[in-house]
Amino acid sequence: MSSDDAVKLFAPIQTWLPPWGLSACVRTVMGRSTVGMALSEADRWGHYPAGPICALSCLFEGAAEMLEAGSVADPKAPRQSVPVLAVTGPHSMPRSIVYGPEVKGVMVIFYPDAFWALTGVAPEDLSNKMVDAHSVLPSALLSVFQRLLHGGDVESRVQTFMEDLQTLWHEQGHERLKYAAQPRQWPQTFTPWMEAVALRAAATGWGRSLRQSERRIKQWTGWSLRKLQGSARGEDAFFAVMEAMLEERLDWTQIALDNGFSDQSHFIRETRRITGFSPETLLHGLIHEEAFWIYRAWAQLAGYEVPTKDLLAD
Repeated sequence: MSSDDAVKLFAPIQTWLPPWGLSACVRTVMGRSTVGMALSEADRWGHYPAGPICALSCLFEGAAEMLEAGSVADPKAPRQSVPVLAVTGPHSMPRSIVYGPEVKGVMVIFYPDAFWALTGVAPEDLSNKMVDAHSVLPSALLSVFQRLLHGGDVESRVQTFMEDLQTLWHEQGHERLKYAAQPRQWPQTFTPWMEAVALRAAATGWGRSLRQSERRIKQWTGWSLRKLQGSARGEDAFFAVMEAMLEERLDWTQIALDNGFSDQSHFIRETRRITGFSPETLLHGLIHEEAFWIYRAWAQLAGYEVPTKDLLAD
């Protein structure tokens, strides 16, 4: 392949898993930089799936605008500026962000019950919203978050953030959110956390009926147990697709059946609901388009080496 035919590389992504002391609080931290990349208009999009998580995002450089929830890649959709320090709540619909020519930042992904414990802000109150961190975070957490803006490279900033957050988490005494046992490995989706939440809901308070447990789950996470189970099932299917693709045995019908979907049509509907795209479009974007970087980061965390478009061009 000549240099004239070369396909440009994706923007670099960094991912960090939390220390054991934060395993019931933070799921992961992701960082990305497009500085010096000279991206096209199409490459400046970012497509994010629906999910029960809460997130803190910090823009070190550049600017971005988030489209109205559910308006995936619609340039005419209403949008809002992304604050330098932003808080995002659980999203029941996929969303897209349009980035400036060059951006650099990190995103800290929290389990929603842990976010509520840290902030006192119910996840349901942030449903399908992004707000300025200054408007919702308590002073102690805001101070920890603000320090991400200053000092050293991204690696050292994230390390300091984790250390400060772990201190705050322990000082506030959130032992009730700990797993009964060490969680299974990261690729096992939200299932270990979801099981821990359901168990805690069933064992909490005087009323222990199924309906009361479900109300507690909705209060703690912003989502019903059924929706949480659907999210975990969707993530299981995503990893199944990664494995099948790398082993060159991609069979959509079999993946659907193996992961709890009634048939391939059900799998396609659920994939569209969570991501805004069909499974085939999502897979194509994962391999070929910058805008699907969040899915490549998710696969990277799970240990999958996703083929990149520069390799496919050889």
